[in-house]
Amino acid sequence: MIFPKPTSYYEQGFKRSPALERAAAPFRLRNALTGAGIVAFCVSVYAYSILAVKQDDFSDIQLPAHVVEQQKEAAAAAAAAAKESSSKNV
Repeated sequence: MIFPKPTSYYEQGFKRSPALERAAAPFRLRNALTGAGIVAFCVSVYAYSILAVKQDDFSDIQLPAHVVEQQKEAAAAAAAAAKESSSKNV
């Protein structure tokens, strides 16, 4: 045989062998702490981003007149639909 069969840490059916368990044992705690640190960092960045965006106030920005009219028409249509549906339920 020219090329020897490669050894594997996995048994038949991709089951972890006892050798793999022994090889990975010293790194379990460190890997768990690293994973927890990465998750904590991601959650903190996400939370900071959400809180930073919630603080934005767009009340000083003026909308074009046609957008304001569309919003008023949509609100009137929604109010009419709500009134109509409430009168049907009675």
